[in-house]
Amino acid sequence: MAIDKDPGKGAFPVDRPTEALKRDHDMVRALSDRYLNGDSQEVKVQAGKQILQALHMHSRIEESVFYPAVRCIDEALVRGFERDHDKVDNLLATLDGMSLADAHSDALMRELISAVTAHIQEEENQLFPRIEGSGVDMTSVGLEMQSFEANMVHTQAQMSDQGRMRR
Repeated sequence: MAIDKDPGKGAFPVDRPTEALKRDHDMVRALSDRYLNGDSQEVKVQAGKQILQALHMHSRIEESVFYPAVRCIDEALVRGFERDHDKVDNLLATLDGMSLADAHSDALMRELISAVTAHIQEEENQLFPRIEGSGVDMTSVGLEMQSFEANMVHTQAQMSDQGRMRR
């Protein structure tokens, strides 16, 4: 078993699942910056697709595994984050059926990025410190998150393969 010596890189840090979520946050921030400051429509469309894909997976992990596991630490705070996710999920669903080259999708992407950026900041500044200070062993949560993510990736790969076979 490899030991993850650099929490910013490498394997899923099962004993520190908030670090895995922070990695996702950093990736979404970088993609958002690329989208907002892209110098071509092609760059914006590609960054937008990557943002939607990353947020879809990240949201499913948080909603299905992470939030239920940490609800006991601060139920009201977690409920607030779940409400944030509802708004983001609605925007994701709307954008999923649109062309990202469309002017209306640009306004929605900007709204999505704004909502997600605020959510990330609140999560990292409010929830994560509470979890880390709680003394709760998060290894089982990290293992479940890792498994959930692997299953999602596997399912997406199967769907992609099926799509290619139909062509």
